[in-house]
Amino acid sequence: MFNIGWQEILIISVVVILILGPKELPAALKTFLGITKKIRRLSSEFLSEVENVISKEDLDKVKESMESVHYDESLSNEMKELTGKKNKK
Repeated sequence: MFNIGWQEILIISVVVILILGPKELPAALKTFLGITKKIRRLSSEFLSEVENVISKEDLDKVKESMESVHYDESLSNEMKELTGKKNKK
C-alpha cells in the first residue's frame, strides 16, 4: 500500500520506541490500531453507500428507458407480415 520495506519499518519502530518509551508504547499502539479500524470501517461504509447510489441511478436510467419505449401495433403487424412471407417461401 505505502511501499514500505522492512528496513523502513525497523527505523520507524526504533524511533517510536525511543520517543514514547516502552511503558507508553502498548497504549499508543492500541490507540493507533483503534483509529485505523475506525478509518477502515468508515471507508467500507462509504464505498458501499456509493455503490448503492450508483446502482440506484442505473436502475432509474433503465426504468426511464423502459418507460420511453412505446408499443407500436402497426410495426408489430408489419413484422408479422414480413416474417409470414418469409416462412411461406
